[in-house]
Amino acid sequence: MDQCLTETAQAAGRPSWLARAVQAIAEAAAEVRAELSRAAMNRRVLHRLSALSARELRDIGLTPQDVADAGVPGRHDAIALLVGRRDARRRTRGAGARWSSV
Repeated sequence: MDQCLTETAQAAGRPSWLARAVQAIAEAAAEVRAELSRAAMNRRVLHRLSALSARELRDIGLTPQDVADAGVPGRHDAIALLVGRRDARRRTRGAGARWSSV
């Protein structure tokens, strides 16, 4: 009898296959929603950046070519590309300034 109660208690504490399936579907749906949200954000940012002049883009560390490259279809995360290029230019500019002052 004790063994039966122990097995029943263990089974009750463990999620059923249906609960695990529902959880997996909910997690997949959340990932899809996050990706769609990120894609929409990328489109909005690229649209706004494409309206800026070359001088305005240069002020924030980008070039018109950077914006064009980020807008290529199939690019997973355009914002990450733009931030990476901006940061690379800042590092390069900072390294050049250190050497020129020596």
